[in-house]
Amino acid sequence: MNFGPSFFNSSLRSDAQQGVCLDFHFHIRREYFQLGFAISGDKLLENNQSQARLGYGYRKESARYNIAFFGGPTFFYGVVGVPDTANTFKPEFYQGVGVYASAQAATKLVYDIGIGAELFAELNYKQNIVGIKLFLFFSGAYKGVKKNYNPHVRSENK
Repeated sequence: MNFGPSFFNSSLRSDAQQGVCLDFHFHIRREYFQLGFAISGDKLLENNQSQARLGYGYRKESARYNIAFFGGPTFFYGVVGVPDTANTFKPEFYQGVGVYASAQAATKLVYDIGIGAELFAELNYKQNIVGIKLFLFFSGAYKGVKKNYNPHVRSENK
């Protein structure tokens, strides 16, 4: 799992956007998947777009690092201000499906806690996004000393 802020440019908005993302990586047998959620806006924790994604990809994890590449569909919902004839802005809501791709690398600081960065891109009918995410990385892959003891079986600890 990783969590952190993101910074990106959007073809829909003139200002750079900031967001907060949460991604959960899991595997089914030897196939790797990603479930993620993000909100973004003009400032951190403001929300003018929400996004959920499901990715399929490649992941390599060792005792010191984690590298992953994911891609898949993204589902988004957002709002943008559209100028009208009275020089005011009225909200225009949009939603849809797009395509998402990411490449990330993390280094583990202590056991399975680390920091990393991710490059990502999203393409959809409303906007194109390219950005970077900085994140904290949490893994459940730590293989510490096994605490089993059976006098009739040879020990697995070395």
